[in-house]
Order: sequence, then C-alpha cells, then structure tokens
Amino acid sequence: MPKLPIALMASLIATLASAGAFAAGEPGAQITRPAGYKPMSGDASLGEKLFNDTKLSTNGMSCASCHANHGAFQASFAKPYPHEVAMAKDQLGRKTVHLDEMIQGCMVMPMAAKPLPWNSKELAGLNAYLLSAQKTFKPSR
Repeated sequence: MPKLPIALMASLIATLASAGAFAAGEPGAQITRPAGYKPMSGDASLGEKLFNDTKLSTNGMSCASCHANHGAFQASFAKPYPHEVAMAKDQLGRKTVHLDEMIQGCMVMPMAAKPLPWNSKELAGLNAYLLSAQKTFKPSR
C-alpha cells in the first residue's frame, strides 16, 4: 500500500471524522467517550507516574516525551474542558474534546498504543494529574 503524505492523510482523517465515518477501531472512534460514560475520580500521584512511564506506549514514548514541563501544550490547555485542541482538530476533525478523550488521542496517535479502558484507574489517574498540571499552566501567548 503506498504511503500518503501527512497533510493528505490528515485531510482524509478530518473528512472522515466530520462525516461520522470512523469504524470502531479507528482513532476518532477510540477517543470518543462511550455512551453512558461517567468519568471516575482518579489518583493524581498514579497519574504522574504514568505520565512518565514509557511502558504505556509501543514506541518508547511517554506523555512526558512531548509534555515535560508543560511542553507541547497549546494556550488552549489553560481553558476548561471540553475545548478545541489543535491535534484533535487537525488529525481527527474533532471541534472539541474532553481531557480524557485527549489522553486517549495521545495514547493512540503519538504513543502508538491502544486506548486505556474508559473505566480504568490509569485513565482516571492521568486525567487527575493533568487537571492538577493545568492549574499551574501559564500560556506563553
């Protein structure tokens, strides 16, 4: 199968997302909260450990690979969720995402892993940790 240029692939993904055309295993579907989902309270200290754990990925990355010391967070990270996130918009055609959906997006896309179970202590912990990190985030713009 020929490799598509990244811009073309992102455009195709955005088109499919806006048309609601994602199959159950596609990244757009994998990061969407399931029907009836209620976020769990999480342990921020577990989330901090997981944030730095390369074992969550299949490619040696951790969340901190991109986001250490608030790196790679856009100015929108300071806003309450759900909000627009450039990566979710550009790669999945999503206008807004909840924080837990963006965590799942990072698991599936840059970290090349399966999404975390929606009812897992790991997802709840990462969500709690990132909510605490959000409180100290100062956009550079």
